[in-house]
Amino acid sequence: MGEAKKATSSPATGCRVSRTLILPYLPRPARQEMRPRAGVSSAVRLRKEVTRMLSLHLNESPYRVPSHILSRVLSPENLALNRYPPPGAPRLRGLYAVYAGVRPEQVAAFNGGDEAINMTVLALRPSVRRVVVMPPTFPEYSRAAALAGLEVVRVPLKVEGNAFRADTQALLREASREPSLVFACLPNNPTGNRVLSEEDLGRLLTVRPRPWVVVDEAYWEFAGGTVRHLLERHPNLIILRTMSKAFCLAGLRVGFALASPEVVERLDETRQPFNIGALAELIGSAVLTDPSYVKDVVARIVEARRRLSEGLAALPGVTPLPSLTNFVLCRVPHPAAEVEAAMRDEGVRVRHYPREPALARHIRITVGTVRDIDRCLEALRRCLGGRA
Repeated sequence: MGEAKKATSSPATGCRVSRTLILPYLPRPARQEMRPRAGVSSAVRLRKEVTRMLSLHLNESPYRVPSHILSRVLSPENLALNRYPPPGAPRLRGLYAVYAGVRPEQVAAFNGGDEAINMTVLALRPSVRRVVVMPPTFPEYSRAAALAGLEVVRVPLKVEGNAFRADTQALLREASREPSLVFACLPNNPTGNRVLSEEDLGRLLTVRPRPWVVVDEAYWEFAGGTVRHLLERHPNLIILRTMSKAFCLAGLRVGFALASPEVVERLDETRQPFNIGALAELIGSAVLTDPSYVKDVVARIVEARRRLSEGLAALPGVTPLPSLTNFVLCRVPHPAAEVEAAMRDEGVRVRHYPREPALARHIRITVGTVRDIDRCLEALRRCLGGRA
C-alpha cells in the first residue's frame, strides 16, 4: 500500500513534523503453511511443507486462560447474545478498577488497546494541535493522530550504550511549543525498555503549556512497575492498559484507560455506546474475579525471556537489548529484512521494521514457551550460519 506524505523539519529543534496519512500495520497470518523458495532441496521442501509457522512476531501470549475460568461462564444461561450488552461495560470497569487500584469512575473500557488510543486522540483533539511520539515506538499513535487530522511530531529516541533512551530536552521543548498530546510507551514497544524515567515523566507532565501525556502500559505486568500513583497529582495524565498480554486475551480485544473522572467522561462521550461486546465483558469480568493465573503467566514469561536473551547473546554477531516486556529486540549482523525472510523460510515469524532506519539491523522476537525459544534460536543459528 502507498501513503500520502508531507513532512517538514522544525528549524528550532530538528524534530520531524509529519502530516502523513499512516496506513495500519497489517501482519501476515500468524499461522500458515510454509511456501519454500525455489532451489530448496526436496527433503527440506517436504519438511517445510508440513511445518506450521511459529508465530513470534505479534507479542501474543503462548498460554491460554485457564479452562476452569472459561467453563464457569461459557454456559447457555450466561450467553444472552440476543441482547445488547450494558453500555460502558460497568461490571468490567468496576472489576478492573479493583485490579488497577483506582476508583471505578477513573476507568474507561475499550475494544482493545488500539481503540483506546484512537478514542483518546479523538476525545482530546479539540484541545491539542499536535501529537508528539518517540520513534521507534508503537505505530498506532501516529496513525491515530493522522486520522484525526493532527500534526505528528517525531522526537527520535537516542541510542545510549545498548539501549534506546528519550531525548528528554527535545521532548520537553516540543511538548511546550504548542498544545500537545504526548505518547510514551513505558516500557516501549519495540525497544523493550523504559525510555523515559519517572523523574523525566514528572517534568513532562508539568511543562508549560501543560501537555496531555498518555502513558501506554500494555506491558507493565512484565516490567513490575506502573505510574498509576501519579494520576491523582496530574489530571493531564492518561494511562492505557490491555488484557491482550499478561491476561492472555489478545483475541478478545479488551483495553482500558485510567484517568481523572473528568477525562473518563470525555472518553465515554467519544466511544461507541456498545463498544464492549457481551462476550468480551463476560470473559473479561470472569478473569478479573480470579486473576491469580496472571502472576504465574508473568513469572513464566520473565524466566523464558531470560532464556531467550541468553541464547541470543550466545549467537555470533547477535546482541539482545535489555527487555522488561514479553519480547526481546536484538541487533543482528545482517539487514533485518533478510534475516526475517530467512527465519520465515525456517518456519519462524519474527518482526522487523522496514520503515524505521534506526532498526535496519534489528528484529523483535516474542517470548514463547521453552520449546518455542529453542526452536527459534536453532532457526536463527542456521540462518546466520548460512551467511557469509
